[in-house]
Amino acid sequence: MVDYKKILQLDAAGVSGRGIADATGFARNTVRLGLSAARAQGVTFEQVADLDAASVRRLLFPEPVAVDAGRVAPDFEWVHTEMSRPNVTLLLLWGEYSATVRASDAVPYSYTSFTRGYRQWLQASGATMVFHRRPGENMEVDWAGDTMEFADPGTGLFRKAYLFVAALPFSAYFYVEAFEDMTLESWIEGHVSAFEFFGGSTRLLVPDNLKTGVTKADRYEPVLNQSYALLAEHYQTAIVPARVRKPRDKAMAENAVRHGANAVMAVLRDEVFIGLTELNGAIDREVAVINSRNFQKRVGSRMEVFLRDEKPALTPLPATRFELAELRKAKVASNYHIQVQGVFYSVPARLIGHTLDVRVTARIVEVFDGLERVAVHPRLLIKGGFQTVKEHMPPTHQAQLGQWDPERLTASAAEIGPNTQQAVAAILKAAKVVEQSFRSVLGVLALAKKDGGHQRLDDACRQALETTTTPSLTLIRRIWATWQPIEPEPTSLADAGFVRGADYYAEVAQ
Repeated sequence: MVDYKKILQLDAAGVSGRGIADATGFARNTVRLGLSAARAQGVTFEQVADLDAASVRRLLFPEPVAVDAGRVAPDFEWVHTEMSRPNVTLLLLWGEYSATVRASDAVPYSYTSFTRGYRQWLQASGATMVFHRRPGENMEVDWAGDTMEFADPGTGLFRKAYLFVAALPFSAYFYVEAFEDMTLESWIEGHVSAFEFFGGSTRLLVPDNLKTGVTKADRYEPVLNQSYALLAEHYQTAIVPARVRKPRDKAMAENAVRHGANAVMAVLRDEVFIGLTELNGAIDREVAVINSRNFQKRVGSRMEVFLRDEKPALTPLPATRFELAELRKAKVASNYHIQVQGVFYSVPARLIGHTLDVRVTARIVEVFDGLERVAVHPRLLIKGGFQTVKEHMPPTHQAQLGQWDPERLTASAAEIGPNTQQAVAAILKAAKVVEQSFRSVLGVLALAKKDGGHQRLDDACRQALETTTTPSLTLIRRIWATWQPIEPEPTSLADAGFVRGADYYAEVAQ
């Protein structure tokens, strides 16, 4: 209940209405109502300093006199508690109240007097009118304004942590998670974690109009980020962004930030956390404590209301967890591969020259030709790597693949000579797709069957390797065509014809 005595005390101390609302946690309208009632009746704090809070409230807001004398007054506190439950209306409660009163041979209030009395009770008690929300209707999400800190385990330096907050308006049950940044990847991961924390998704998703989720803010037709829209489709929910500068559109998330996330940060303010995992572990514990704490103006706790009324109304989670996907386009090269972040992935050879849609997640790379998925590969993280599916290769390449492999080709080259073996290994290594280098290697090996045989080819390979570390079939063929056998070097000067023999000197002597 509202402590009007505290409001009068702060007012007497010169605190503004806004300051009183911030200090007490009461709505500004409630503070204004209390101060207006005190001024209207000439009540000051000095006059009520010795009274308790309940007496001050009754002094400012006397209990309404029953219009229907002799009738049994309803228990409006019970009415207010029941109104917080799903699908409960004043008409329903009036019917139950009337049946109970008549069962005891008494006279109940009329429906008009019942509703008027409830409104007067709300005004006197400071309670707020229950805004009828349906359980499982929507989830409100936002980034908390303040940040936390954690120590980087690698460097020891402190880094900022940004808090993602998700709240269910009906039960006020909420979730908080810390991230290193406020990027789209963190935004999506926060949603996925929140859905898993709640054990289901809501019919509607109400984010703030921030750039990570909404590409273009518009009152009627906001443009959503494509990945964010795919998230909503995966979890069978619809995104309805809050209007710009309209905090009431996401009041529960704002409240969770103020009373939930801020409470977590206050409790953990003096602790030092090593790494984001340790920080999130502490946040999880504090969120559980807050969610289990009893309401001040409602019966039960966030967790009790969530488990009883809201969780059964959530949409079940899909069988697979949503993964953030990067959408891009790629053109198929002549080697029937596309390049994605420095890695090459094969597609059917019939699509050479086509531009295809590519969906990249943390685990897989999917390739689409229109609506048809034509290829799917495990994602590689090492640049320059290749993923080739045999069925994507042209028939001629598949035939070569069945007859040859790199080990067999290298062994055949070794039989010709060490230079041929080294040249073949270099050709195989330099190819983007090793299978596509088989035809080049077979062309090199075929030269050994022509004039000059093994010696001519091995010598041509030697000269090619002296020219470049990445020889090609074209270079080896050119050297092979102009090859000349190398004369063996003389073993002595006599063999070279530079030494005159004994017969020469005998003739000179004659």
